[in-house]
Amino acid sequence: LHRFVQASMPMAFLHVVVLSALVAAALCSHSILDFGGVPNKDNNDAAFTNSRALTKAFMAANSSADRTVLVPADTKFFFFYIEIYNLHNITFQVDGELVISNNITAWPTTLNHVLAALYFADCDTFTIQGSGLIDGQGYDWWVYVIFTTVDNRPHMFTIERCTNLWIHHIYVRNSPQYHYLLMDVKDVVVEDLSIFANITEQKDLLKKHGMLGEGEVPIFPLNTDGIDPSGINVLIRNVTIENFDDAVAVKPQNQGNKYSSCSQNMTIRDSHVKYGVGMTIGSVPPNANVNCIRNITFENITFQDPFKAIYIKTNPGDVGTGLIENILYRNITAVGSIWYPIWIGPQQERQPGTPGTGCNFLFPINEECPTQVRVPIRDIRVIDSSFTNGHTLPGVLLCNSTVPCTGFVFDNVINTGIWDVQQDYWCENVEGTTSGSKPPPPCF
Repeated sequence: LHRFVQASMPMAFLHVVVLSALVAAALCSHSILDFGGVPNKDNNDAAFTNSRALTKAFMAANSSADRTVLVPADTKFFFFYIEIYNLHNITFQVDGELVISNNITAWPTTLNHVLAALYFADCDTFTIQGSGLIDGQGYDWWVYVIFTTVDNRPHMFTIERCTNLWIHHIYVRNSPQYHYLLMDVKDVVVEDLSIFANITEQKDLLKKHGMLGEGEVPIFPLNTDGIDPSGINVLIRNVTIENFDDAVAVKPQNQGNKYSSCSQNMTIRDSHVKYGVGMTIGSVPPNANVNCIRNITFENITFQDPFKAIYIKTNPGDVGTGLIENILYRNITAVGSIWYPIWIGPQQERQPGTPGTGCNFLFPINEECPTQVRVPIRDIRVIDSSFTNGHTLPGVLLCNSTVPCTGFVFDNVINTGIWDVQQDYWCENVEGTTSGSKPPPPCF
């Protein structure tokens, strides 16, 4: 079954071909139960057994005519983590429930790759789908990192150096860290799915430990990102994300990557975000191999009560260079922005147990926010977008005086709110044009 998707891109047309496996219902599948999976048992022995059973199911599917791995409906399996390599033409059908073990001390602290509960690498033609649930039990991990400042949390999914990837119709929630980290991928479609991180639990936890600032702004984000892709030819559409961090964050590629030396040709569209920290570019630190993001489109996105909606961020570093260019935000709607509707500039960051290395979380009330000279930002367009009922200021556009941002366009950008901090954008070292926008950025 061939799945052809054509997505409109800012300067070209992206043609993504996703080759999915045969429809699961027509196949004999390799069930986790066939390899000794133990359902509905929440203990270490069962979790390790289920990790081994799931690994065996993938190995069997990858070496037989029946190429579907099944988590059957009406079952729940606790597990630790799996590492799977070199899959070809495999479907992962999750109709039951997978639950990541919250026995933190039983997890490894070091691996030869990014730690994840579900780790897949060097795959071709891989589908993840189903009517079931993957639950990360993130709360216990969030408590642990706040109390100890030791952060060895796994991501839910890490998928790297894979092509022809299709993820759809699956529900994931409460990952210990990122939900989907897609690294150095090519020809990817992510669609028709939901991602949920329990905002109430996170807010209560941060508030209890003094980590929720004025206006309910987290001064230590828990890094429960939704989808973080890097690579080439990616379409993300019709996703619903409720979390306390970046909804979609495009990460950079460089000359050391396999499929592209720049993250490029991506479209993120027709999606809804609640309590997120933006449809995001970055962060992008400088790199000796030149970190790069270009040709990215976000369109038809709605936000409810975001901390940020549009977010483009560099990162500190004094070795190498980077580039962010040709980014389009079109038809973006945000209601009730808690902090900044638009932020383009240095990343605001502070990790537990450290004084922080970037821009102050209270900027511009606290004006400590060093800019990045090594990562220029250019050709950013915001078109036909509306931000209403904001609280602090319309936005921050903050670039370096030696290497200013260039080629910015704000057309028909309406940005209204209470504006407790200031009425205009904080705007420095940005060259651009604006028409029909209210208020217009004062440095354009």
